[in-house]
Amino acid sequence: MHYATVCFVIFFMYISVCEVQSQYDYEYEDNLPKNCTTSESITGGTVEYSNGGAAGSLLIYHCSAGFEPYPISQKVCSSDGEWKPKVSRVKCEETNDYGDYEETQKNCTLEVSIKGGSVSYSNKGLEGSVLTYHCKAGHYPFPATQRVCDRDGEWSAMRLLNGQKILKAVCKEILCPAQLQLDNGQFWPRRQWFKIGEKQTFSCHEGFVLTGSAERNCTQWGGWTGTTPVCDNQSEDCKNPGTPPGALRSGERFRIGDKVHYLCQSGLDMLGPSERHCLDSKEWSGAEPRCYAQYTYDQPDAVAQALGGSLTAVMDVSHPDFKKQEQALGRTIRVAEGRLNVFILLDTSASISPESFHLAKNATIQLVQKLDSYEVTMRFGIISYASEAKEIVSITNDLSQDVHYVMRKLHEFSDKSHGNKRGTNLHDALNKVYEELALLRENKRSHFNETQNVIIIATDGYSNMGPSPINILPKIRNLFGYKSSVDHTKEELLDVYVFAVGQQVNKQELQSIASIKKDERHVFVLKDYRQLGLVFNQMISDSAVTKCGVAQEEQDKSETSYTSKPWHVDILWGPRTCRGSILTKSMVLTAAHCLIKVDSDESVSKASAEDITVQHGNGRVKAMELILHPRFDLKGLKDKNVKEFYDYDIALIRLSDITISKNARPICLPCTSSSNRALRMAPDSACDQHKNMLLHLDETPAQFIRQGTHRSDTRIHIGAKRGSCIEEARSTIPEHSTASLSEVITDRFMCTGGTEKNRVQLTCKGDSGGPLFLRKRMRYFQVAVVSWGTKQICDSQTDVKEWPQDARDFHISVFPLMPWLKQHLHEELEFLP
Repeated sequence: MHYATVCFVIFFMYISVCEVQSQYDYEYEDNLPKNCTTSESITGGTVEYSNGGAAGSLLIYHCSAGFEPYPISQKVCSSDGEWKPKVSRVKCEETNDYGDYEETQKNCTLEVSIKGGSVSYSNKGLEGSVLTYHCKAGHYPFPATQRVCDRDGEWSAMRLLNGQKILKAVCKEILCPAQLQLDNGQFWPRRQWFKIGEKQTFSCHEGFVLTGSAERNCTQWGGWTGTTPVCDNQSEDCKNPGTPPGALRSGERFRIGDKVHYLCQSGLDMLGPSERHCLDSKEWSGAEPRCYAQYTYDQPDAVAQALGGSLTAVMDVSHPDFKKQEQALGRTIRVAEGRLNVFILLDTSASISPESFHLAKNATIQLVQKLDSYEVTMRFGIISYASEAKEIVSITNDLSQDVHYVMRKLHEFSDKSHGNKRGTNLHDALNKVYEELALLRENKRSHFNETQNVIIIATDGYSNMGPSPINILPKIRNLFGYKSSVDHTKEELLDVYVFAVGQQVNKQELQSIASIKKDERHVFVLKDYRQLGLVFNQMISDSAVTKCGVAQEEQDKSETSYTSKPWHVDILWGPRTCRGSILTKSMVLTAAHCLIKVDSDESVSKASAEDITVQHGNGRVKAMELILHPRFDLKGLKDKNVKEFYDYDIALIRLSDITISKNARPICLPCTSSSNRALRMAPDSACDQHKNMLLHLDETPAQFIRQGTHRSDTRIHIGAKRGSCIEEARSTIPEHSTASLSEVITDRFMCTGGTEKNRVQLTCKGDSGGPLFLRKRMRYFQVAVVSWGTKQICDSQTDVKEWPQDARDFHISVFPLMPWLKQHLHEELEFLP
């Protein structure tokens, strides 16, 4: 950038700051870390400072024998020059030796208000109650979202960054920080903040090419649509790294070894590296930094995409089938077998309400289930931390590989497990991880140097006990022979992810814990623990994950997006519609009767490929070939007075390739190698073992896609239950027919339906050809093709209120027809011997 341009930018920013201060009444200060005061006190005791009040130092309260600090024993100095957590008064209290004696409970007032919004209370103002401020869409509570009722019946104080105490909360308008710097280009309008719905546009000078967005819109969560604009002519080793909204960048040379530095405007926190290096690979270290306001949070779908992509890179490196040419996100292959250790650290400190704890635990269970669906050998280590760390599941325990054991231990764990010791000691939790990893390294059978390790931290506050958690990370890295550096891309066996939940988190501390890897994000800011659950649900649907049977879980029964049923297709033949499922990128499975029609003279004619269109999650494609099972014969029992006969009702449609993505990808077909890996079965497993694992109950819960829109629950009746299930079909055989029930309902049919105790949903007209499927290890396996039903209960539009218990649906099982499927699919799917 030329000198004149720099002067102009500085001059413009000075004018812009003045304008914004007058328009929005925001205060701006230096963004450098501030020292905390050393004038804190405790009634009846003394105070010790670990590092003279510098950012990150500890304030430790001491009392004489027989007394202890209340309500906390330590504080930590945040980078904004404030001791955290914020407690208005600390005093020495006599150690309680008086049995059940309790002081009179003091409740907090329920008459608090916020200008422009409303207030809710979690526990009627009792000690520990949480006051939450609410504002209308497009606004946020200032200066705090929540306050906690202390023992003295006072709501926790609200303060500005400069320490000034605020008595009254107010709802303020959400604004987006603007683009302040664009090398070799121009942007308009030139303001420092934008209102929701406003836009900023970008263009480049002659000779420079724009990458990123030419126009961005301010969204209701305080972020921008699109991506950071960059003007570059590719004249240097590394591309221009750009500058994110709300930040300024120094460093104009982009040769190998050069560095650039970022600084967020005052009032914003930086997430991501403040310094990036031009590496020998002619790429920038780390990921692009982000500048976040107090009210800015990451959206769950964006976090799921970023996290899923990064974890997919970990999984792909760990996977035994991974090929070097398939590298993702700059990773390189290191392991011969798929092995992964996953540590999950849960904050269970006093600031976590019972509801938030329940949401966090359920989110963790979801995450364990999701990760277990990846095709690698995996161990889990679950640690809860408050004033001290407690192991829920030890990764050195052989049962840590058993997802059912892990989930059971999580279900059993209570938020009361830490008693009254409810500080926040993240250092102790990370030290537990270090100790476990050290034990694994000593165990030669653990394959320590061939195992990926992922540490996932979820927290809603500041570390206020023990040494700084930052101090333990070098010890963990040293176990793998890694030296501390500004970029961790080469740390292929270690990834540290951090989820900062809520408004009161120490973003600077947490980002210093997270890994910094090229083109990957490892630290995320979420509004609450409910959104953490959404992230883990959506994460596995990232487009990078293309394994079979992967889908996003439905949030409710009205879910109609393709991401919850990405294998689903519609088979269109003129006005007729049937369903089908994607088996490979060029093959769809459906019912044979969907591809024929009965003419007026009772003759049967087959569709031609050019008549068939397949609608999938990414669009439409024409059929290239129709392959009906050769033994399908609709009039096969005509001589026994059966009008229509559906044995062998199965067909394949060959297509030009479908683009595999989160909206369109295969369902798992049993008896294939991909299903064998998904089921975590031995390499020499047989097809019958797949059948026994998937259909081991006499009444097996299963699902189908009803009316082409959403999953519906049913039950497959097999073994001792099959006879009574198919008996309900006897009424469909004409009285004058000479065919037996077993001739009409052959062994190739699966029977589904309800019972008096368990009413289930039934297929509708138009559902034929779709998959009957079930879930194992968070993966979906097709076991049959929808064929016909005893009663027509509904069509594609009917809303059924009550389902009859005596109606039955019949489906062609894929297991007895596996030789035929293998004959036509062996070039695209690897079948078991």
